Amino acid sequence: MQPLAYDDWYAQVKAFTTRLVNIRSVSPGQGEIAVAREVLHMLQEDGLEQGYTGIGLDPVVGDAYGRQNACAFLRGNSPHTIILLGHIDTVDTQDYGALEPFALDPGALAQHEQALATMTPGLEDDLREHPADWMFGRGSIDMKCGVAANIAVMRHMAKLARAGELPLSVVLIATPDEENESAGVLQAVQYLLRLREEYKLNYLGAINTDYTTALYPGDPHRYIYTGSVGKLLPTFLIIGHATHVGEPFDGLDANLLAAELIRDLSMNDALCDTVRGQQTPPPVTLKASDLKTSYDVQLPFAAYFYLNVLTFSTTPAQLLKRLRAIAGAALARVLRRIDETEARWTGKQNGARPPRSGSVLTYQELYAQVVRQAGLERVQAEIDAAWRTMPGNLDSRGRCLHIARHLWTFSGKRGPAILLYYSPPFIPHITETPCLLHTVAHTLAEVHPELQLEVHEYFPFISDMSYLRLDPDFDATALTANIPTWQQQASATSTGGYHLPLEAIHQLNLSVINLGPYGKGAHQTGERALMSYSFGILPQLLCEAIERLAWEVQRDTKL
Repeated sequence: MQPLAYDDWYAQVKAFTTRLVNIRSVSPGQGEIAVAREVLHMLQEDGLEQGYTGIGLDPVVGDAYGRQNACAFLRGNSPHTIILLGHIDTVDTQDYGALEPFALDPGALAQHEQALATMTPGLEDDLREHPADWMFGRGSIDMKCGVAANIAVMRHMAKLARAGELPLSVVLIATPDEENESAGVLQAVQYLLRLREEYKLNYLGAINTDYTTALYPGDPHRYIYTGSVGKLLPTFLIIGHATHVGEPFDGLDANLLAAELIRDLSMNDALCDTVRGQQTPPPVTLKASDLKTSYDVQLPFAAYFYLNVLTFSTTPAQLLKRLRAIAGAALARVLRRIDETEARWTGKQNGARPPRSGSVLTYQELYAQVVRQAGLERVQAEIDAAWRTMPGNLDSRGRCLHIARHLWTFSGKRGPAILLYYSPPFIPHITETPCLLHTVAHTLAEVHPELQLEVHEYFPFISDMSYLRLDPDFDATALTANIPTWQQQASATSTGGYHLPLEAIHQLNLSVINLGPYGKGAHQTGERALMSYSFGILPQLLCEAIERLAWEVQRDTKL
């Protein structure tokens, strides 16, 4: 199985990447449909329309935007099958400022390199080190050039299949919505299960082609990853107590408690996961707000924030336990501070009232307590009522907050209190597992010292491949019981509920690697792909990975 020459790969992938970048596909939105159609068009150009065993668009069931996955399948000389995966959506382009009219035009942006350099730390050095070797534009590196490489490789495989020379079966899937809530890849899980059953396939795993980048200044390496980072989004509903600002000791400012807790949690490296030499970035808040809707002179009675926590090994249950302890300490510290302040302010060292106290509880605990008090039927009726009064403009995190607030109000409990729950999305982490695909990843690094390839376990950025596998001992109880909008079935009656096909992911159980293009500045004005590696070398490596997988399968069969 001979791959194309470097120049042929380069020309194809550059042209495909440019065409994909030219299409605005900010997620969520209709542009994602246009990109999916363009992927199919590229796959079938130049007389390849009849080259595929199956090709088409697979609708994302229940999607409000009518988005679809672009899918292609080649039945090779073996049921052993490798999957090429990539996403076709991007984040918005507003960060380009005055250059936004050119954000989807790599050629035009190349004429504004110096303007980009003034807006992008490190770009001047990159231009000197690799002159005329960068493609700029939104989605250029994250990750339309990775999808373009997959298309070029799939076209090559289609020609081999037509000649009867394709040793393995190959699937290509291009998904929308990775930058939002991964609706595309969750649909792909179902598609892959159907395909496996229909054609009796044996999946060897998935190669994701999301972007790779330098891990430190001056880093010369290119990386292959054999697993993926996960994500949890714990949310804190802070219950204070309203009072007039002239009598602050009669209430509790919910923002004060939220600020103290954020101080303890955000950028707290004690909450980082460290596994086999890799460490996740520390947690950060993605949103924080009180719940007042207008100006008045009343203390904010409630506030909330959610915390982005990346994981390599931490489970939902373990994180809840740690966060609950931190929240309890922060609550006690704030209440003690207010007691001491009141004593000084009033001049009564013994205090005029008993020491303040509060509580920390999880959504699961609140739900159980309310069911014991009012009965399951009554509680379910209240939650159904909360769904009926749900504002239509809320995202999945806002819907969780709406349900959690409603249940708290129904409980009759009073603050000070902290209610801890999870908001969507949940993204599983994937650890390296012994398999042929991972053997091939390590072999590629060994046989290409000139590329300075290194294999690391955890892909450090959120990616769709996280939904292709769950750790065998994964226990979803602490997760599902603490997501207020969780539904066991995607077809449940409450529109907007959160569901993950956990059982389907368990059944799919794919090994994964990320072997992607190289670039910098994803989600930034200076987003750029290094063309020599991403357009010329990467597709060669992808072909070689497939060829080595075929060889490993044949060797194992003979043994």
